Amino acid sequence: MPLGITVLDLTRLLPGATATAILAERGAEVIKIEQPGEGDYARSLVPDVFAASNAGKKSVSINLKDPRGRDLLLSLVRRADVLIESFRPGTMARLGLGYGQLREVNPRLIYASLTGYGQSGVYADLAGHDVNYLALGGVLDLNLPVIPGVQIADLAGGAMQAVIAILFALLDRGATGEGRHLDISMLAGVESLLTIPLAAYRTTGRTPQANEEILGGRYACYNLYEASDGRWLAVGALEPKFWAALCVQLGCEELIPLQFCEDDRRGAIKDRVASIFRTRTASEWFGALRSHDCCVTPVLNVAEVAATMPQPDPTQRPPRLGEHTRPILDSIGVKAADLDALEAAGIIQSR
Repeated sequence: MPLGITVLDLTRLLPGATATAILAERGAEVIKIEQPGEGDYARSLVPDVFAASNAGKKSVSINLKDPRGRDLLLSLVRRADVLIESFRPGTMARLGLGYGQLREVNPRLIYASLTGYGQSGVYADLAGHDVNYLALGGVLDLNLPVIPGVQIADLAGGAMQAVIAILFALLDRGATGEGRHLDISMLAGVESLLTIPLAAYRTTGRTPQANEEILGGRYACYNLYEASDGRWLAVGALEPKFWAALCVQLGCEELIPLQFCEDDRRGAIKDRVASIFRTRTASEWFGALRSHDCCVTPVLNVAEVAATMPQPDPTQRPPRLGEHTRPILDSIGVKAADLDALEAAGIIQSR
């Protein structure tokens, strides 16, 4: 269902594309502004990711480094509700497209800047990717030596935080009539995920360690176990009632009062549970335990998860570079002859 919200997406790669994909999926018109020639780097670097995170958007290819391209964007800004960009701090201002400059054109504009470290501060100009934000944000230390297989900082720390901030800014604009500048830092987003580790540290003064926390494998009740077929099971029997139910089903009721044992028996308890799980396949265990409130599930791989998901809408595809340049610029009053001249000069790309 159309929302009547127009979003100008000047971002590249995954975080910004995912944020605007979420908005597009929910009915926003998302116009992806791309440089003529190569467009978003993801088109060539990770084309499958580009396709997945840009379906349903429109592509307008404009050279923003040229004053004529800048003027075209300003014309689009006049009718836009949201602009999101992911350049390094100061880049948009140097192009004449900073928030202060665009606010003069459209004071109702929600202008979101999505960066690794924010618009100011000691790391503001530092280059980085997901692994760097996780490292400085304390999350990677809790997973050493493993790099998470999902881009937590890009998605949870960046894309999701951007969407939340944009939606609240739109609500505020509905009440005040005013736009605003949103400074969204993926590092800050990562730090916001440390709810439990930070609470533990501030309470005890002890630095949380990988594999040693209550939700990180310290106890048998919240852990991973290998089955006889080499597949894995995830056990989340954190509440005593779930742990008791699991122990009954595994035939080790003597472990019920030892759920959070802190003496030298802790390792032996995990070993005992592990030895039991190794006696049957993961599928057999899931079938036997799923109706007993034990909080035990198999660890599925990506192919298995994909098989359970709805098929993508075949009508929703990523745009070709510059596919919508002419119709959108035509809609804001740029004449066909001027479009031809702009394309001949390399200011726009439409084919």
